[in-house]
Amino acid sequence: MTGRSDEMDHPAELLALHAAGVLDAAEEASLAAHLRQCAVCTTRVGEWRGLAQALRAQQAPRLSPALVARTLRAVESVAAERGERAWNRAALGFLIAFGWTLTVSVWLLFKLVGGAMRPLVEGPLASAGLWFAGYLVVGWVAAGAAAAMLGRRVQAEGRAV
Repeated sequence: MTGRSDEMDHPAELLALHAAGVLDAAEEASLAAHLRQCAVCTTRVGEWRGLAQALRAQQAPRLSPALVARTLRAVESVAAERGERAWNRAALGFLIAFGWTLTVSVWLLFKLVGGAMRPLVEGPLASAGLWFAGYLVVGWVAAGAAAAMLGRRVQAEGRAV
């Protein structure tokens, strides 16, 4: 190999893959044809085969039982947190939908009763609509504050929401 063009004629990247036995049939055939004509690559593929055999002869490292136990605990913890997060999101979605449904239902009921009984409720109960609106606003603000406090608590505990 005297220059760049000589190096390009040698499929060096395929030699290690051939020694490991991971080439497909077309690549094997192409490399076999090249090896019949190239002594340099034949020598190199022999070196790669020796290295591959030495690596196969090595024993796989043994994992410490403590490391395996810590890893399993960490994986179980992450899985539990994900499950809890999914449950919390589903429960929050249900509660929001239930809250809005209840609000609209009570509002419609109030309108129905208020319209049919308007002559009976004129007077001190005439501002019941304002009381109802105030009640809804305070309820939603309190729910938002509770959600914000729970979110801060979860962040303080170091869990992702």
